[in-house]
Amino acid sequence: MTRTTTASPVRAVTLCLPDELFRDGGADADGIGRYGAQALAIGDEITGAGYEVQTVRLSSPALGRPLGYDELRARAAGLVEGCRRAGVGSASLGALRPSALVELEPSHVADVLVAYPSLFLAAVVADGGEVDHAAVAFSGAVVRELASRDAEANFRFAAVAHLGANAPLFPGSYSDGGAAGVSVGLQSAGPLLARAREAAPRDLTGATELTRNGLREQLAPLEDLLRPACERRGLLFHGFDPSPACAPDASIGEFLETVGGVRFGSPGTMAACAAVTAGIRSVGRPLVGYTGLMLPVLEDRVLALAWQQGRIDSDSVLAYSSVCGAGMDTVPLPASTRESEVVAMIADMAALSARWSKPLSARLMLAPPGADPHRTEFRAEQIINIDYPTPAAAATHQPAASPTSANSTPSPA
Repeated sequence: MTRTTTASPVRAVTLCLPDELFRDGGADADGIGRYGAQALAIGDEITGAGYEVQTVRLSSPALGRPLGYDELRARAAGLVEGCRRAGVGSASLGALRPSALVELEPSHVADVLVAYPSLFLAAVVADGGEVDHAAVAFSGAVVRELASRDAEANFRFAAVAHLGANAPLFPGSYSDGGAAGVSVGLQSAGPLLARAREAAPRDLTGATELTRNGLREQLAPLEDLLRPACERRGLLFHGFDPSPACAPDASIGEFLETVGGVRFGSPGTMAACAAVTAGIRSVGRPLVGYTGLMLPVLEDRVLALAWQQGRIDSDSVLAYSSVCGAGMDTVPLPASTRESEVVAMIADMAALSARWSKPLSARLMLAPPGADPHRTEFRAEQIINIDYPTPAAAATHQPAASPTSANSTPSPA
């Protein structure tokens, strides 16, 4: 099978690990390593078919019982060692359900994420139509604690709500703990944007159709490849998260502007988000994860500029999430932001998710104490650094200096 030149890169091949590897307060590094080798072999098959595979990852089961700091750290150490043996670059330590937080402190979570920079972790703040406000407060404290220790670490932590198991995209991913299986996320903004540039749809109905047809063309040959690849290895195929991920040269914001005929943040943006999301959710393939439109503010040049110029803020991004996707992703917060404000933002996300039982998350990029109050200073190559909008810019949408990447060649994670 040979892919076309417009096929989406594969952003993540994620193997979701069984619970049997995480017994007796630790993690079976040998078993994790064997599953890691299988994940890499599937990634190699996809690469051999002509696709670019950006990451191969492992995802651990959610944690739903009380555990202490020593057990959390032991699980993390075993998971990292298993990844090292297989040559897998990153892994999710899973998701901490509210019942798992009883014996943990926010500092414990920060300790683990700072000590193991290849790991991602989430905390569940809403599920079953209910918000757990203690978990919300815990998550806000983790964000503050991480910012004080490692400015980049909040990129690997999120508060999540109503996100199902076996999602491929981090940091919300966790496995259901059953038989091992594979899920896949695409970086499809580029091919979709190319289609829209070639023939922009006349209306929002056309935007839905363009999105649906473009994703179906991407997913069909990949499913034909992945199902037998998983079956040969005794693995389940969980499905795709077709949420279009952006790239340095392919902005989801630009795609929305092109198909919606609006400047991002202006009236009509929500309607464009809804139309594109309708296309994403009607592709007719096995779907997992967010299955919606993702708006990562500091990973997308159009969104970053809109934030810098005051055309969007946390409230408007969350409002767009009511009809589309992932909540508040890589939202920039200056160091002066109070912990109570961080908690309130997470609570807003959780309330919206609980009201509509839809998967959302909050990944908040809080600057460390003493950071520049006027501009973000993140070093991660995925991040686009911007000036914080001034009240005057937010009120008048005055242009500011162009955002800049933290590195010269940023690439999504």
